Amino acid sequence: MALQQADVDLTDILTLILLVIAIILVAIILYIGTRIITGKKETETGYILRLLAVSVIIVLLVTVVIGAVVGAVGQLDPTNIISGAANQIIPVLVYLAIVYLIKYILIPEQGEVTKFNASIWIGVITLFLIYVFNILTTQLFDTPIIVGV
Repeated sequence: MALQQADVDLTDILTLILLVIAIILVAIILYIGTRIITGKKETETGYILRLLAVSVIIVLLVTVVIGAVVGAVGQLDPTNIISGAANQIIPVLVYLAIVYLIKYILIPEQGEVTKFNASIWIGVITLFLIYVFNILTTQLFDTPIIVGV
C-alpha cells in the first residue's frame, strides 16, 4: 500500500500543542508589555506578524538554546569553572538577544535612546511574565509551558 499510517506519538502532539500555546502566550505578553511601555495601541497586520515572529524566536531561544546549552554544559565536570560560568551567562545572553529583537523588530519608530530603554523594559516584563506563567503551569499541571525556563 502506497499510503501507510505512521505511528503518532501522543507526547509529540502534546509538545507541539504546548509550543503553540507558548508562542501565543508570549505574543500576548509582548503585546501587553509593548502597550504598557510605549502606549502603542495599533494592531495592524504587519505589527501582529512582527509580534508573532518575535514570540516564535523568543520561545525557540528560551527553550532550545537555554535547554541545549545548559544541558550540554551540565554534562561537564560540575567543579569546572567554565561550566559554572556558562550556566550563568547563557540566560543573560538570551535576554540581550530578546532586547535587541524587540528594539529592531517590534518597537515603533522612536528616538534611539527611547527605543532602547523601552526594549529593555519590555524584555524585563516579558521574561517576568513568562516565568510567572511557567511557575503557575508547573504547579497546576506538573508540566511547564516553556521547558527551558
